[in-house]
Amino acid sequence: MPDDSQDAVGNIGETAREQLTSRRGFLAGSAAVGAVGLTGAGISVVGAEDGDSDKGDDDSMSNGDGTKDETTDVDILNYALTLEHLEATFYAKGLEDFSDEDFVNADLGCGVCDDIRMKIPDQVKVVGEHEAAHVDQLTKVIEQLGGDPVEAAEYDFGYETPAEFLGIAKALENTGVAAYAGAAPSIRNGDLLSAALSIHSVEARHAASFNALNGVSPYPNAFDEAKSMEEVKEIAGQFIVQ
Repeated sequence: MPDDSQDAVGNIGETAREQLTSRRGFLAGSAAVGAVGLTGAGISVVGAEDGDSDKGDDDSMSNGDGTKDETTDVDILNYALTLEHLEATFYAKGLEDFSDEDFVNADLGCGVCDDIRMKIPDQVKVVGEHEAAHVDQLTKVIEQLGGDPVEAAEYDFGYETPAEFLGIAKALENTGVAAYAGAAPSIRNGDLLSAALSIHSVEARHAASFNALNGVSPYPNAFDEAKSMEEVKEIAGQFIVQ
C-alpha cells in the first residue's frame, strides 16, 4: 500500500514500483502530448460527418523555438485512448481478481469507517464503467475524424492485495487529471476541447475519492499541476508490457 505521506500523484507504492521498474516506456513513438479523454455523451465533431474530415490537421502551430508542431487532434485522441485503455483494463481486472468482500476488508487502516468501506466495490465498478465509456467514445470520435484508433496493450499492474490495487487507482486517476491539464492547450478543435474539459472534471472526482480511501486529502492543493508527456510516460509506462 502506498505511503500516505507521499504526494498523491504518481505514488504506486514501493512494492509495486520494484515489480514494475523494467516495464517498457509508455506509448513509444506516439505524439509528444499529454493525455485527454472524452465523455460518453455523444460527442460530434463539426465537419467530420460522413468521413469528411481533415483528421484534425489544422494549420501547424508554432513551438516556442520557432519550429512547427505537427501534432494533430487525432494524435492527441489516440494518446488519450491508450491511457483510457490502460485504466479501463485496470478496473476490469481488479473486479476479476477481487470480490466485493475483498474490497470491503482491504487493509486501509482504521481511518476508513465501515460505511465508506461498504461503498468501495460500487466505487470501483462505477469508475471502471466510466473508463470503458471513455474508450468507446474516443474510438468512435477518432474513426469519425478518419483516424485509426489504437488498440489495448498488454498490461501488468503489479498489485497483490486489494489495498495495493486501490493505491494504484489513486496514482492512475491523479496522473490522468494532471495529463488532461497538460494536453488541453494542444487541442485545436473547440468541440474536442470542451469534451476534454468535461472528462477532466470527472477524472478529478475519481482522484478525490481514491485519495480519501488512501488517507490523502481529496483536495491537496489550490491548483492541479499539469504533467508533460515524459512525466506521464514515467508513471503509466510501468504498467505496459507491450
